[in-house]
Amino acid sequence: MRRLLISFSLTTAMLLLGCSDAPENVAQNATENVTENAAEERNSTPQAGAREDSEVAHNTLEPTEKPKPTIQLASPSSAEPRITARERDFLAMSNEVQLVTLKSGQTVSSLLSKQGFSAQQIANLAIALRKVVPLNKLQAGSILAIDEVAGQRQVSLAGEYAVRVDATLTGDEWLVTKSKVPTRIEVAEHAIVIGHSLYGDGAAAGIPGDVINSALLALSHFIDFQRQVYNGNRFEVVFERTLVTEDEALFAHQQTPLQPTYLRFKNSEDDLRLYRYNDAFYLEDGRLAESFLLKTPLNGARLSSHYGQRKHPLLGYTRMHKGIDFSAPAGTPIMAAGNATVKRADWYGSYGNAVVLQHDDGYETLYAHLKGFASDIKPGVKVKQGQIIGFLGNTGLSQARHLHYEVYRNGKSVNPLNLKKLTTERLQGEELAQFTAFVEGLEDRTMRLAQFASGDSAIYPPLTSEAR
Repeated sequence: MRRLLISFSLTTAMLLLGCSDAPENVAQNATENVTENAAEERNSTPQAGAREDSEVAHNTLEPTEKPKPTIQLASPSSAEPRITARERDFLAMSNEVQLVTLKSGQTVSSLLSKQGFSAQQIANLAIALRKVVPLNKLQAGSILAIDEVAGQRQVSLAGEYAVRVDATLTGDEWLVTKSKVPTRIEVAEHAIVIGHSLYGDGAAAGIPGDVINSALLALSHFIDFQRQVYNGNRFEVVFERTLVTEDEALFAHQQTPLQPTYLRFKNSEDDLRLYRYNDAFYLEDGRLAESFLLKTPLNGARLSSHYGQRKHPLLGYTRMHKGIDFSAPAGTPIMAAGNATVKRADWYGSYGNAVVLQHDDGYETLYAHLKGFASDIKPGVKVKQGQIIGFLGNTGLSQARHLHYEVYRNGKSVNPLNLKKLTTERLQGEELAQFTAFVEGLEDRTMRLAQFASGDSAIYPPLTSEAR
């Protein structure tokens, strides 16, 4: 049985039926236009520029680089690799299985045509998969398995993580099926004492960036990371890593799902503990651990101007500054401070490009001097807390790039830094009982974490409590 794998580097530039950075690939295959959603335009999210200084970089959300899969051909003398029962059955039905990887600048059409599929078959495959795994969304590095099962050719690829998608060819048509791939869960624990920043010190201790990002967002409901984080503050985290146990090659290019289940942040004023349950964080008593509005609607920023009377830097006279200003690199994503409906998203006089959100209980928030707006942000659209609505800029009456942020209650401006209102949502009845059992199941781990020295970490089997 022969396996063939071609590995290439990742890219994000994609066209219909693949990705391409060469102009000639755009017109490579006329049949690609058969698909109903030809060449969707990809939205471009501006990335934050270089850090201005150590303050601006403080606790910046940074993307986690995806690992590049590297699988080499086994030499004839190599020992037979261990395979699962499912893989053995899969291989037993096949005369030849080929694992092929989409390379940078290559279209899926050209990749599949090299495997003997006709132009019509490839176009029909794009249509059959458009609502499952759109081929125009495949990144360079995506792996496909080409096989023949019971006399019919089959293309297999990864859907969402741990979901395998099989497309079986009959004539020129395709039958598409999905199946879950078995997984296992690793539980990791880390504890650090902050010396510079939660993100930098956490990453240095081996905590994955995605976990730190999730922790920063959850803790930002309670902690002002511009004013309340000091050397010596303690951070603890328990998180889960989900790993497939079969068909590993198909999922090698995907990010392994990471899920924090317990967070603790301790400084001289607070000892905050959060527990993740049913896709949200809760306090130990079952209250939803979310403030009505975020303290700061962006990450990695420096508070550059406070609420109150001040001398305007451009106009030269003293007047009321009805909001607060944050300095950060141009293009830094701006988040909705709370669940809301977009009231306006356009040019707003001296505010430049601005977004105004209407929240419950008579609250409104304003985000000014934006470089631009996120996709689909327009009047009437509903947004969720933490959703990106725009990008930091320097438009309107502005001396330098920054976010000007205002909060109003019943038409009257209030200081955003003084808001302490939590949501009133909390678990009740059977849900509360299950959550309490979950918290008790974590007790051994949280007590052990409290004894960890800075930088200590451990990996354990998952919890077995029914409350999990």
